[in-house]
Amino acid sequence: MRRERAALSDACLREHSRLICEHARRCLRWLRPGTLAGYFGIRGEIDLTPLLTQQASTGVHIAMPVLDRHRTGRMHFRSWHPGEALCRNAFAIPEPCPGARRIWRREITAVLVPLVAFDAQGHRIGMGGGYYDRYFARRRLGQSRRPRLIGVAHDFQQVAGIAAQPWDVRLDGVITESGWQFFSAD
Repeated sequence: MRRERAALSDACLREHSRLICEHARRCLRWLRPGTLAGYFGIRGEIDLTPLLTQQASTGVHIAMPVLDRHRTGRMHFRSWHPGEALCRNAFAIPEPCPGARRIWRREITAVLVPLVAFDAQGHRIGMGGGYYDRYFARRRLGQSRRPRLIGVAHDFQQVAGIAAQPWDVRLDGVITESGWQFFSAD
């Protein structure tokens, strides 16, 4: 999946990103006021920058993931405003710089989650680091239904099934270039 995603033409990636941002813009109207967490796409991941910029212009607060420099394998979120300078983390992924305000889990209304593959039950395979599963473990433990976790993917990233692990946190939905899929809480 990673190779297939990385091999997409620039034109295809731009078109998928445009369609996904348009679907998300229409479907996230319930978010205001609130905080939307996104990510900066790399290696064929969807470019959410137009959506995040548009949402920020309507008063939605934007949060972006940041690798925790003091705890290996952990992340948290920091505030980001379109146009602000970014720093690069250990994986060379852009992220808000250390001076940006930390956004706490309870402040986030919805999270747009990158993924490598997903199934129709809301299971996902990420890049293998477990960052999102660790950060949102309270959802898995039934301690919280917030924030809403929305996967972002290309249609071809849907697979017939994923063997869920005990530590996996399910998605509430996924958005692809074809539109939205919502998953039941069962």
